[in-house]
Amino acid sequence: MRYDYWLKHTPITMITEERAFYILQLEESATADEIVARYEILKDQYRKIKDETEDLRTRLAYQLKQIELDDVFIYFRRKQRI
Repeated sequence: MRYDYWLKHTPITMITEERAFYILQLEESATADEIVARYEILKDQYRKIKDETEDLRTRLAYQLKQIELDDVFIYFRRKQRI
């Protein structure tokens, strides 16, 4: 399968501000420091769970959660919120 075909036909979940706060489990009034702190806490928790489990599905699920967290971090950086 060609890469450009894959890009055009793969659904991409857009990160919105509401979704970003939902993922971080924070109120929309959170400060930049609270956002960064929560990101780091969740990232560490997800990494620990992923590394400690032997179940492949669980490992993949937490790897996807880590990617989603990174997307949230990038979103807030681009919006100059952090």
